[in-house]
Amino acid sequence: MSESSIKFRRSSGSKIKDKEFLEVNEDLMSMQNRHENALIISFKASDNEATSIYQFFDNFDELEPIFVDIANAGDVEYYFRGISPLNEINEGTKSLQNFSVTLQLRREFL
Repeated sequence: MSESSIKFRRSSGSKIKDKEFLEVNEDLMSMQNRHENALIISFKASDNEATSIYQFFDNFDELEPIFVDIANAGDVEYYFRGISPLNEINEGTKSLQNFSVTLQLRREFL
């Protein structure tokens, strides 16, 4: 994928698990920053695409670290907070799936 993608990478401390990553085209998502450094990422895609994205995030435990790289700007570490159920929506003649993921920015306390 090109610069218009976002990469998500598991950060478990295990070299095997850290190889698990997902790259998603920005056209399939929207992002909103919320209070307390929360980031809501909403995905809307075809059934196959949405299912594979959903399965990646569905394997995370709450507060598990995840790295996010937007447009190859470098990894930023977040904590996984939760995932909404998959919902089917219709846009014209297309049937799509949507859901959202909540992440929280990792803070370092000095």
